[in-house]
Amino acid sequence: MNFLQEVTAQVSRGGAIPHDDLERLERLFVWPPCFADAKAQWDKVRTVLLHGPTGSGRRSAAKMLLHGLADGTSSFAELVEEASSVEGKLTSDKVAYGQRLLLDLTQSDADTLNARRRELPTLRAALGGQGAYLVVVLPYDRKGWAEEELASQTVEITRPPGHAVLRRHLEEAGIALPEEEELDPELLQHLDGPLRDIAKLASLVARARDDRPDWEVSEWLHAALAAVTERREEAAEQVARNSRARQRAVLFAAAMCYEASADAVFFAAQHLMELLGLTDREKPRLEQRGHLSQLEDLGVRTDQHGQRVVFDSFAYDRALRYHFWENYPDLRTSFCEWIDGAISSVSFTHHDRQRTVQRFLENALRAGWVLGVAKRIAQWSNLDEQLYSGYWMQFADQALVTGLRDVDHAASFRQLVYHWARYEDLPQQVGQLIVHVCADVIAPDFPEQAIVRLHQRARREVDPAEPTARQALRGMALADRGMLRRVIHRFAAEFRESRWWKVDLDLFVEMLDPGCLLDDGGATKPLAAESVVRSELVLSWRTMMDNRPDLTWSTVRWWLEAAGRSPSRDLLLWILVEAAGHEIEALGKLHVTARDWSQVSGGDPGVAARLTQLIDSYQGIDDVDYTVASSAEEASP
Repeated sequence: MNFLQEVTAQVSRGGAIPHDDLERLERLFVWPPCFADAKAQWDKVRTVLLHGPTGSGRRSAAKMLLHGLADGTSSFAELVEEASSVEGKLTSDKVAYGQRLLLDLTQSDADTLNARRRELPTLRAALGGQGAYLVVVLPYDRKGWAEEELASQTVEITRPPGHAVLRRHLEEAGIALPEEEELDPELLQHLDGPLRDIAKLASLVARARDDRPDWEVSEWLHAALAAVTERREEAAEQVARNSRARQRAVLFAAAMCYEASADAVFFAAQHLMELLGLTDREKPRLEQRGHLSQLEDLGVRTDQHGQRVVFDSFAYDRALRYHFWENYPDLRTSFCEWIDGAISSVSFTHHDRQRTVQRFLENALRAGWVLGVAKRIAQWSNLDEQLYSGYWMQFADQALVTGLRDVDHAASFRQLVYHWARYEDLPQQVGQLIVHVCADVIAPDFPEQAIVRLHQRARREVDPAEPTARQALRGMALADRGMLRRVIHRFAAEFRESRWWKVDLDLFVEMLDPGCLLDDGGATKPLAAESVVRSELVLSWRTMMDNRPDLTWSTVRWWLEAAGRSPSRDLLLWILVEAAGHEIEALGKLHVTARDWSQVSGGDPGVAARLTQLIDSYQGIDDVDYTVASSAEEASP
């Protein structure tokens, strides 16, 4: 099975938020009336359950609750349903120190809800010890989901005023919204709808402002409202009036390629006709009306410079796109294939291609055509010598990032990345695409999933081009304390379950800078002093000592050097001693390695002597206190 065939099979099987995004959400967020009740629950327990009707802003409220707890050492992560049941379970090891956790169950089925209800006590038990917090977002009809103990921590989120939400969004775009009593009744009625629709309306107002900067705010509002209420009916009526295939192909192309040249629209329409096998039903081209005349008949005109195709009605192109994608479900596969040939036209500028691709992605995903998008990503990123140009890879990146950020389909694309990361013969450029989206798109929201995917990819990289999964994984681990903890846990879990590959031991060594393990990062204690982290490091070191002596003893010297530079050296030395302690021979080799290292340039006899003391203590030879300090100060000799 080749790469493109694998894509089809993977999608058919199905399967931490960026800080800047949280800050933007905070600027746009309108506090719901009962939000103070939810915030007050933190004083009682570390868990809050939110529920409310669809469109009330439940998920945004959960994020803002957790964002309010942020400090320099905490991190945000969302608990999600992963591919395997083991990954999806709520276990205590899902909780890292100082974490702010979100569990969104609004789209979960009954079986999942019951499973999470059983697992929740285990997860909650770990919150206090780790200084972590949890918000669970429930479906509106499951307000009684929690056990009686948590009933008092359940808060109903009510919808904030629509006018206030629109005002906040428009302020972000630099537009001042008139007072509520000055707005049209039709607009006020629209503001009673879901908050997501209000956000879309605000984006259309901003677009109207950019298209018609000389208009008043009231005119921008009217145009935007018409775009979401009246334009779809107009589009449906126009398509019904123009029933010939050529007319509809031109309308489709003009909508998808809006603001491209008239020539670009012609070739895009012609490509659709050929793709659908309709050209044979027409008269020869020279017997047909000219393309510009056809555009004029359909109410499509060129701008004042005569270069770009536009419509007279604001956002009419959007309504036409919606009509075709919504009303011709049997043609969606063809629409997905059409995009390749359409943007290959030399009549397109690079900016035209980017905009047309984005419109394709928006409509295909809204229609649920995930497979079609996934195929395009694979096709564009794997063209090699076939029509290959740099922009194809850019479009693959654009499509994958869009899919991963899509509210409804992000999980499918994360699953797709997971399968690709495990693909043995993955094209090099696709591997680099995976590295990019894991580090920049998946990791901020779903750090564990990013680590799993980068690890799977790093195992399979052969003479890769930069950036590599190995580099990305190391960069994430060394840049963030929470990520480093997760990376350690990932390797320890693989070693414990005997799922590890030979290369994992090399990766384990690369991921860990002992200096980072000793840096408290403003927390109460360094990572190496956390009991769970320490036990996982001991397990990983023990696996390396048993299986890779060549790698082990060179790495020991690195750790000894780091110990010599730190007042908390015992934290590192005890890990080495405990890892070797299951075998006398390993303890002896550890002693000899430290002794030899201490006698060369850069070595430290004091560190070697202290290690010998700890080895003796471990064996019960003297009375050195065998205690792992709980803080850097306690760990000092």
